[in-house]
Amino acid sequence: MFLRNHKKFFGILALCMSLISMISCSEQEETNDFSNWKSRNTTFIDSIANVAKLNADGKWMIKKAYNLGEAISIDNSANSYFIYIHKIEDGTGSESPLFNDSVRIHYCGRLIHTDIYPEGYMFGKSYSTNTLDEATDVPSLMGVNQGTSGFSTALMYMKEGDRWMVYIPSYLGYGTEDNSDANIPASSTLIFDIKLAKIYKYGKDKNTAWH
Repeated sequence: MFLRNHKKFFGILALCMSLISMISCSEQEETNDFSNWKSRNTTFIDSIANVAKLNADGKWMIKKAYNLGEAISIDNSANSYFIYIHKIEDGTGSESPLFNDSVRIHYCGRLIHTDIYPEGYMFGKSYSTNTLDEATDVPSLMGVNQGTSGFSTALMYMKEGDRWMVYIPSYLGYGTEDNSDANIPASSTLIFDIKLAKIYKYGKDKNTAWH
């Protein structure tokens, strides 16, 4: 009896050790996946800036963050002061939201690609699946001024119906702080697929319900 229980004990112990080892390896892989994160994100946003400046397909735009001074220009300033926009669809709207307005947007947010996340870790989305279905997905409601400076800047240039890929340097995102709520490490470039569905003017449009 003792021998049988002894063997059973060591079998359970071996299984536990194996599980611990697997968890440890998984955590190590996750950690390595984000190694040299700051420099990798800097290299990435510099490469995007170069593509945007060339604008080979005519669909790129570069916009300075709304809260930065006039002295900063694309010719004499770091790439981290600007957002980089690649237009996917042009909307039919005639105006853009202001800082105090509210909007409804479809969005998906990712980080830069890594070995574990080749398409980039997805930290948030408004879609019910991984693909936008405008017939069933309800766009998220938010104030323009509730986003990071980079995100708010993008919204203030969009018109209803516009769909953009927006690349936001960490300086205009969450900077050197982790965002634990969204599992976003410090110094992360934020990559958003955004479609502006509706604008609600401050002090005018009281009903923000989605039809």
